[in-house]
Order: sequence, then structure tokens, then C-alpha cells
Amino acid sequence: MANSRTKTRAKSQETRNKIIAVAIGLFRAKGYARTSMSEIARQAGVDPSSFYYYFASKEALIESILNPNERIPTAEDLEAHSSNRAAQFYALIAFDVVHKCELPFDFWELETIANENPSGFEAFFDRYRKLYRTLITIIERGIEEGVFHERPADEQTVVILSTNEGLQHHYHAKHRKELILEASGYSVRDYTPEDIASMTGESILPSLMKSPSELEDAIIEGRRLYYMLENELGKQ
Repeated sequence: MANSRTKTRAKSQETRNKIIAVAIGLFRAKGYARTSMSEIARQAGVDPSSFYYYFASKEALIESILNPNERIPTAEDLEAHSSNRAAQFYALIAFDVVHKCELPFDFWELETIANENPSGFEAFFDRYRKLYRTLITIIERGIEEGVFHERPADEQTVVILSTNEGLQHHYHAKHRKELILEASGYSVRDYTPEDIASMTGESILPSLMKSPSELEDAIIEGRRLYYMLENELGKQ
């Protein structure tokens, strides 16, 4: 009897995992809004009437896809591995844009979903809040130490996050073949999320740093720090 229950649970988990895998593929190809629950069920080989046994709603499916345990690097995490403020900044914005590009859907869609159901996405809002605060902390400390130009840290943070979110939007639009820039004459390149992280860091850091001569070293150290954090936080 116990063996039968174990097999039933295993089969249920297998079906649940298949639904998630199919949903991720459809979200990547079509976007969240244009993917229906019935289409996910059909491609996963699940009867639509029993689909809600596994997921009560499309929002519940999203929550299962997102990693609730994903941790945003703190200022202390960054400082534990490098004293270079510009490198810390580079690593943090690289971490942010790479993770947004690796989502199976556009972050802007996720933002809309979360705002429509805030109680169901508390972990999402908490992670974003921590990212915002850590960026401000690194910038403020860099200003205090004379590494960064004296400009409002909150305004700089908004510009940085807006840049990252715009670039991840273009990344997802390109994969859905909906990038409007292409119709405007832009030659689409096959950039990886890490390539986009480099574009962001190399574009933003020069406007922050007081000493342009230290830019190259900061970028090299920032990349090293980024990969170290990915390895450490990915294991937690």
C-alpha cells in the first residue's frame, strides 16, 4: 500500500515537472500573455480538467518556475571578495541582468503579473527591494570613498535598473522575433546574457568612476567577482 502511494506521488511530481518544462518553453517562444493554460495542458499531455490539480492558476505556475530561494548578493557578499567598489558594482549589475535574461519570460511581463497579485509574489518584491538597496549602498560607499562622482545614488540606481530591464526586454523580444529595432535597421547579434552584462557594465561604469584609467582593471575584477558569486550563491 505504501509502495503504491509512493509511486502515485512520484507520478504526480513527474507530471508537475513536465507541465513546468512545457510552460517554460512556451513562455520563451510566445511570452506569458499569449500562452494559455489549455495550450500548456495540451502540450504536456494533461487533461485540462485535471490541470488545476497541479496548478490553481497561471500565476501559481509562475511562482513554481521562479526560484524562491534565489539570493541577491549583499554589499557584505561583494565586500568579502573584493575591495574594489567599481568591480563590486559591475558584478552586481551583471548578476541582475543575466538572471533577468535567463527568465523564461520578459521581466516586464513578470512585473505586471506581480503587481496584479502582490500577495502571491512577496518573495519577488523582496528580492527586487534588496537589489535596489544594495545598488544604492555600493554607490553611496563609492561616493564617500571618492571612487564615484557625487550624484544622487537613488537616481543613478533607477537609471541602472532601467537600462538592465530594457536590455533584457530586447533579449527576450529577439528570441521571439519581435525586436522592433531590427525593423529599424539594427543588425541583430547573437548575444548571450553574459555579453549583455558586459555591455551594461562597460557603458555605465565610465559615467560613475572618477578615474577612467582604472576602468579596465575594474571590469576584469568585476567579471571575476561576478562568476565567483554565481558559483557561491548557485550552490545555496
